[in-house]
Amino acid sequence: MPVILKQVSWSQEADQVTIRVQFPENYLRPEEVFTSEQFLKINKPPYYWEALLANPILDRESRCAILENEVVFNLRKKEPGLEWTLLELDVPRGERVRMKEELLAAHQKRLEEESKQRLVEKDQKKKEEISRQIERDGNDRTAIENLLHAAKQRELERMAEAKRKDTPRPKKEAPPPSAVKKPAPQPLPAIRQSATLQVSFTERNFVTPSRESREPEERDWIQKQSAAKKAIGFVDDDLRPEERNPEWLKAKGDSFFQQQNYLGAISAYTAGIRLTDRYYPLFLNRSAAHFALENYQRCAEDCSAALELLIPPIEANRKARVSCLARRGAALARMGFVRQGYEEMVAAARLDPQNDALRRDAELLGRKLEEEGSSDGD
Repeated sequence: MPVILKQVSWSQEADQVTIRVQFPENYLRPEEVFTSEQFLKINKPPYYWEALLANPILDRESRCAILENEVVFNLRKKEPGLEWTLLELDVPRGERVRMKEELLAAHQKRLEEESKQRLVEKDQKKKEEISRQIERDGNDRTAIENLLHAAKQRELERMAEAKRKDTPRPKKEAPPPSAVKKPAPQPLPAIRQSATLQVSFTERNFVTPSRESREPEERDWIQKQSAAKKAIGFVDDDLRPEERNPEWLKAKGDSFFQQQNYLGAISAYTAGIRLTDRYYPLFLNRSAAHFALENYQRCAEDCSAALELLIPPIEANRKARVSCLARRGAALARMGFVRQGYEEMVAAARLDPQNDALRRDAELLGRKLEEEGSSDGD
């Protein structure tokens, strides 16, 4: 049973509010303290404390200090100069629960948007760097071509000068220019009539033209690919009409996944996605198969696609959102983005506070992040 922290005091100034919560043991971690625009929480089993603030704050400009035997919140008021008459809202229990869920959902949505924005900014920086590198390579290539052209011109001039010196002078003087007869101008050829040529190409399975191909080898290649598809247990072309529905394909993919036939599972889920891209379980389950095959980037992309379909965030889809966030966090961490993976894992743990495994995974990533930070500082 949770122990509610009750020794709480607060004070305010023109632009900030200070809250002091007495905490009997000094071993709180940062991820066990939660702050948002209008909701604060300390959750370190068996101790628990929360506050549904009477007025909103600027959580990005607010700070929390974990001191010996107490936690101090220095909260920046969203409306400076506004005097708070109450620290917490006095509302019925049902209304309080509803407001907490809305605030947590809004906070989670903002974290997801910020995570997406960071990925977009990183991708944009990478594209800009590639563009600059291409421009530098182009400039270097142009400079080299100019140098080669100048060297070629100098060599041609040197050869022309040497040829002029070696050529003997004619014995007879050349006739004056007026005595040289110019040839009569030739009439220009008639303008050709324009026309459009119709070209038809033979249908090909390969990019090379037919005259350059080797049909026996191509036939052997097609047979090998067909055999490879059948080897994983799923061929889209073999499906009967009644089997071409997303639910059947999801069940088929789940069966392959349970048999550890991850390639077959991915093929089944992908076939279902081609039929409809609005059914989030196909993306969520395919992400698990990609993770099992260590295709971490594909896994993160499928988790993001599933999260976009889990809107609005409600209690009915909370567990699915937890799975998406946790799996995307694990995939990001495996790709080397430890901080982003830690933030995703913490968000998943906050959505499912009773899940001890998620909390342990978040703690492991937090310690790894601290180790990397300390090594960078050294």
